[in-house]
Order: sequence, then C-alpha cells, then structure tokens
Amino acid sequence: MYFTYTMSVILVSLAMFGVWCFIKDLWSWLLRPQLLPVPSVTFLLLVQNMEQEVEGVVRYLMREMADTDVECDAVVVDCNSDDLTAVILTRLVYELPGLQVCRMPEGARSVGTALPLCRGSVIHVMDMVHRLNSDEFMITVCNILQRDLQEFAIRQRD
Repeated sequence: MYFTYTMSVILVSLAMFGVWCFIKDLWSWLLRPQLLPVPSVTFLLLVQNMEQEVEGVVRYLMREMADTDVECDAVVVDCNSDDLTAVILTRLVYELPGLQVCRMPEGARSVGTALPLCRGSVIHVMDMVHRLNSDEFMITVCNILQRDLQEFAIRQRD
C-alpha cells in the first residue's frame, strides 16, 4: 500500500514529533531525581475587622492551596477584631482542613506569637490590616503559588 506525498509528509512529521516527546520525557525522567523538592509553604494572614470579606478571602486561599502540588497550610491571625470576624474564622476552622486561627490579645506581637503555628519551610506574611486589600491579596496568592510551581534546576550536593 502506498501513501500519497501529503500523507507521507504528515506521517513523518508525527513520527518526528513522537521522537521529540520521547526524548524530552526521557531527559526529564533522568534529570528529575537530581532536582531539589520545592519546600513547603505557610501563608500567615493578619486580619482585623473584615467581617464582610474574610470568608471569601480565606476560602479563596484554601482553594488555591488545594489546586497546587506544593505542601501548603494557612494560619490566620485575628488582630483584636471588634466585629464578627472571630466568629466567622472559628466556623471556617471546622469547615476547612489545614486552616489554623489564632486570636491575639491586646498588645501582643501577632507575627511572633503565630510563627510557632506555621509548619512550612517558607512563610509568606500577608498583612491585610495595614498593607493589602482583598483584591491585592488574591493577586499575590495566585502569583506566589504559580511561582512555587516552577521547577528550578538545582543539583543536590552529594
């Protein structure tokens, strides 16, 4: 059985693409054991008087953490809220695994007190009391998790 010229070109192109994919997969299979694993990540989130948006922000963070391959956890620090933020966070702890909530007493240093609760090797502190609003927070979390998914070619020392 003979193929037309067009069919022969298509078959050779597909064969070349298959060989390229095989070589690329073989190369990554041989190189992957020599790469260092990505360290675990903890998001330390400082909130205060955010009853209108704290649930959406925390649920977004937990959803993004679930979609990544990196080991992640979250610690939310309530910095003496006067509204229903503490009640909402308490309810979310029971609904969302991997979430820890810490309520700071008056005059305590929130980051220093919450650091022992962080299990990750890398800790990202997100200050929503003084620095970030909810939109900036969502953009930052997305950017951090996408950057953490990138592979870095660092060889392990023998």
